[in-house]
Amino acid sequence: MRQRLFFSLLLGLAFSSVYDVGDIISESHQNITKSTCYSGNGYSSGESWKLADWDGASNGGNYNVIYINLSASW
Repeated sequence: MRQRLFFSLLLGLAFSSVYDVGDIISESHQNITKSTCYSGNGYSSGESWKLADWDGASNGGNYNVIYINLSASW
């Protein structure tokens, strides 16, 4: 019984999220650079981007609201 409880707790912590609805993404996380896999929004395939590109405080005053949809077909 104790092993099941410990495993459940460990599994829950491993899959817990850093952010929740309404949270503001930290500057260090906004500056993580990713490669574009789909052309659009002014980016070509293979071009680097970061969330700070969409933050008006970081990009010179061009504020944006973005919707991020993450999905997987496991």
